[in-house]
Amino acid sequence: MGLTETKKFIEENKIHTVNLGFADINGVLRGKTLPARHFQKIAESGTGLAKAPFAWDIQCGVYDDIEFANFNNGFPEMIAKPILSTLKKIPWRAGSAFALAEIVDEEGRSIEENPREVLKKVLKRYKDLGLRPIVGSELEFYLLDSEKKPVFDGIQCYSLLKGAELEYVIEEMRNSLEDLGIALEAFHIEYGPGQIEVIPECDDALEMADKTILIKHSIKEIARKHGLYATFMAKPWAQESGSGFHVHQSLWDLELKNNYFNTDKGVTANYLAGLLKHARDFMVYGSPTINDYKRFQPNSFAPTKVTWAHDNRTVATRSLLGLGDNSRFEQRNGSAAANPYLIIAASLASGLDGIINKLIPPENQEEDSIEFPITLDSALNYFEQSISAKEYFGEKFVKLFLTLGRHEVDLYNSAVTDWEWDRYLEFI
Repeated sequence: MGLTETKKFIEENKIHTVNLGFADINGVLRGKTLPARHFQKIAESGTGLAKAPFAWDIQCGVYDDIEFANFNNGFPEMIAKPILSTLKKIPWRAGSAFALAEIVDEEGRSIEENPREVLKKVLKRYKDLGLRPIVGSELEFYLLDSEKKPVFDGIQCYSLLKGAELEYVIEEMRNSLEDLGIALEAFHIEYGPGQIEVIPECDDALEMADKTILIKHSIKEIARKHGLYATFMAKPWAQESGSGFHVHQSLWDLELKNNYFNTDKGVTANYLAGLLKHARDFMVYGSPTINDYKRFQPNSFAPTKVTWAHDNRTVATRSLLGLGDNSRFEQRNGSAAANPYLIIAASLASGLDGIINKLIPPENQEEDSIEFPITLDSALNYFEQSISAKEYFGEKFVKLFLTLGRHEVDLYNSAVTDWEWDRYLEFI
C-alpha cells in the first residue's frame, strides 16, 4: 500500500484515528495514537519517540546501567515508520485503524535492540540458505470477570457449552481477528477455569510473530470492552493450570513447494537435535518472567525436562512427522507471557544451528533427560553462557536482555510477599 492507497483507505473507511504500534522488549504493544490527517503526513517519514521501550521492564521501569537508553544519554530519539501494508480497520472501534511500525534510528538504520529485528536477523540466515520457516502459534489465556476472578469455575476443557456461554465475547474476538487479516483455526476452552486457547493458522515466521502480538493485544482490549480482563500471565493461580505458548514449525524451500520435514530425514533430524541442544540455553526467551517458572510442575502439561517424542503432549518437543506437508515440530515449553518475536527466534535459531552443525538427536526421549531451569535466575545463567545466543541474536541484544532479566530477579528477591507474611509474621 502506497501513499495514494493509504489516503483512499482512510477516506473510504472514514478513518479519523490511527494507532501506530510496535512490540517493546516484553512483547507489549506500544506506540502512538494519531489523527488520521497527521498519520498521512508522517506515513513515509515516521514519527519520533524515545528509545525507552527497548530498555524498560514490564512496569516501564528504567535503569542507568542500560547503555542503549538511560538518564545519562537522555533517552535519545528513534523513529516509528508505518508499515503501510499492515494498515487495517480496528473492527471494534468505528473510525479507527491500526498499523505496525518499523523502528529505526534517526539515520534510518534498524535498531539491534528491537525484538522484531532479532527475529529478522535469524530469518535472514535461513533465506541465505534458501530455506523458509513456516510457524504457528498456540496461545493460552485466562478470561476474568470484573473482580479478576475466572469467568467460570472448574475444568471444562473443550466444552462447547462453556464456549457457548462465553460466545458473547469470544465471537467478537474471533471475528475481529479475522477482520484484521488473522486467519484462525480455532478458539476453545482449555484446562483451567476460564482458560481459553486461540490458534491462528500457520504463516511465515515474521508474519506469525506480528499476528501474535496483535492477537494478544486485541483479546485484552476486547475483553475490557466487555468489562472483563484477559491475562497471558503464565501461572495466575498456584493450584490451576498454567498458560503456555506452543510454537509449531516446519521448514520449506523459498517457493513453498517442498516441506523438508516430510522429504529430508537428515535435515529433519539435524533441526530436532538443535531444538534439544538449545532448549535450556534459550529457554528464557520463552519464559521471561519470574512467574513463568511456577508453571513447570510434574503432570501439568508443562514439560520439566528436555524431552521429545512422536505425538506426545507431555514432552518439550512434540514430533508430528509423517503428515505430508503438515509435518512439523511443536515446541511446548514456552509460556504465554513470552514475546512472540523472541520465542519464535529461539526455536528457529536452535533448529538452524542443528542444521549448520549437522547435529544428531538422541533416540525418542520421553524420560530420564536433563531438567529445565526452575527459576528465571538459572535460565538467565544458561542464556549468558551460550556462545550461540550471541551468534544468532547479537551481543548488544543479549547484553540488554540479560541486564533487564537480572533487574527482574533483583526486584523479586527484595520484595516481601504475602506468603512470607502469612508464613512468618505471627509465629517466628
